[in-house]
Formats: sequence, C-alpha cells, structure tokens
Amino acid sequence: MKSYPNANPIILTAGDLSDFSNSNHATLPNGITIVSESEYDKHMATNNKQWRNQHVVQGELTAYDGLSIRYYHASHQGNAKGCIVMLHGYCGFWGKFHEMAEYYWRAGYEVFFIEHRGHGYSGRQIDGDDLVHVNSYNDYTRDIHQFMTEIVKPHIGDLKCIMFGHSMGGAIVALYLEQYPGVFDAAILSSPMFEIRTGGTSKLLVKLLLAKIKLLRQEKQPFPGGNAWDGVPTYDKSSAMSEPRYMYIFNQRLADSHYHTNRMSNGWGYASFRTTPKVLKDAHKIDIPILLLTSGNDALVDLEGHYRFADSTPNTEFVIYEGAKHELYNGTEEILEDYYARIFEFLEKIRRGNS
Repeated sequence: MKSYPNANPIILTAGDLSDFSNSNHATLPNGITIVSESEYDKHMATNNKQWRNQHVVQGELTAYDGLSIRYYHASHQGNAKGCIVMLHGYCGFWGKFHEMAEYYWRAGYEVFFIEHRGHGYSGRQIDGDDLVHVNSYNDYTRDIHQFMTEIVKPHIGDLKCIMFGHSMGGAIVALYLEQYPGVFDAAILSSPMFEIRTGGTSKLLVKLLLAKIKLLRQEKQPFPGGNAWDGVPTYDKSSAMSEPRYMYIFNQRLADSHYHTNRMSNGWGYASFRTTPKVLKDAHKIDIPILLLTSGNDALVDLEGHYRFADSTPNTEFVIYEGAKHELYNGTEEILEDYYARIFEFLEKIRRGNS
C-alpha cells in the first residue's frame, strides 16, 4: 500500500475492544443498549417489530424517469435532536437495518431510509428478482436529491441532517456530497465501496470486460461470476460475524421475492467500476465532518480506497476494526458496542456543533 500521511487511522484490535480502560474505547449514550446475540431473536420479534408498527411509515417517491422509489420514515413529531438519512449497500433493503434504525430513533433522531432503485420494493429497470441493475450512479444521487428536496427537508426544517451509508451506499453518499454540497451537515461511512476487490482478476482484464459490455451493449445481462438466488443460507461465507443477525436478514429474503437480489447486472458492474475512481478523485471537495468506519478483514472492498479517501478529505475521523468483516453492523458484540458508541459520539458532536 502507498503512503497516505493524512489518513491517520485509529486501528482497533480485539484486545482494544475488550479493554474498557483503553483510551480509544468509546462509550454508548445513556438509554442505548446494544441487543445481545442471546436476546436478538426475541427482541426483533417483539420490541423491534412493535417499534416499527407504531412509529415507522412507508412512502413512495416517483423518480424523474417514472420509477417508484420506496422509503421508510420514523418520526419524533417535531421533537427530534437531528435527522439521519440511511443508504443501504448492494443487494440491501429496509429489513437489513431494522436494528440500526431503532437505535437512531431511540436516541432521538428522525430516521429516513430509502431503498435504492433496483432493490427491495423500489422499481426495477431489468427483469429478474435477483439481479441488481443501474444505468449510472448519477441515477442514485438524483433519486436521493429528489428525496431530500421533496420529502426530507420539508419535514425536518432546520434540523441538522447526517447521511449514513454502508458499502455501495457509502459510495453513493460520497458521490452525492461531491455533486450536491450544502445539503448535509455530516456523514457516517461504514465499509464504503471506494475500491472494489476483484479477487484474482487483474485490473486490465476488468477494463477489457467493461469495454466489451459497452461495445456489445450487454448492460442488462448478468455480470460474470455471480450466482442466482438459491434460497440456501451461507453464513460461514457471509460478510456478517453475528449468526442471529445474518439469519434475521436471510429469513426475510426467504419469505419475500423482493429481497432476492443476489447478483449484479453488467450495467451495475460497469457503473460501479466507473464511479469508484471518480469518488476518490473528487473526495477533496468534501469538507463536512466524516466518520469513516472500516473493516480490517473485508472481502468485498479494498482498504486502500479508505486510506485514499481519508487522506484527501480534511475533516475525516478514520477507524479500522482489525479482523472485522464487511458488515460492521452485523459484527461481534464487542465490535457493535464500540461501533455504535463512536457513531453516537460523532452524532452528538455534530448536534452540538463541535465538529
């Protein structure tokens, strides 16, 4: 890896997370308790479900091209500390973030969650329940900007607004902040997709494949190497470190074909490989406070992209969880305690204007 002198990450080992006397250890705010694995199934079936039934409403936004975009909103009826707008990752949907959304709401924040085009109950531009497709990441950012303009901002008024983005959602967050400055006050990036791991495939071969996709107009065909949805759980090979959390999400996939997204189209692959270099090239344009939370053992995104981003942005707090997998929000109990503590400390600094 190249040298990135301005990145300055905090690198946390398993020992750091279990040692509460460590100066790097963050603490959770009063009133927020992370659900233990032993209580997880019961909590999600009772408390979380009841919270969603009582406080979460769903809505539909008609995008510029006529596509329907599904969103969810949990309101505090005018008494919120601030606002969180959540963006999921590739193959994600609302149900993957039920737990996180509840924590944000219980901490006093308005919560908005959008299912990106091609995901969940939002409209699709391609046949096949398990294929994710987009023509351009500009479609994602355009959808977000319309969502902010027509739905979020009229509701929240002058409340401070923070973006959260996981993986692909993190790339969309960064691209949005570069394209539409001044809308958000801060952002939280969780394992953002700034540089995609390609396994043993060389960058040259990837470039040739992308050129072939464009030349032969194969955008709506499946990207090579993807597996169709087969309804078989694969926790051991997954990006999660908590089996109850993995199974909660998997069981939703099993029950609803809208959540079968499991592989990418050539168009999504082409758009993603074109977008990530642009995000890093223009990262210097982002000057709002950023909390960058990174997985040290990530099989999907390359850590170097996070170093490059942190090195280029003037106001980024960069934390690496050594040994953690891609889905930090589905990590071990020790990871989750620290992960959420840092998020809430960051949110409080933004709320108080101490960025």
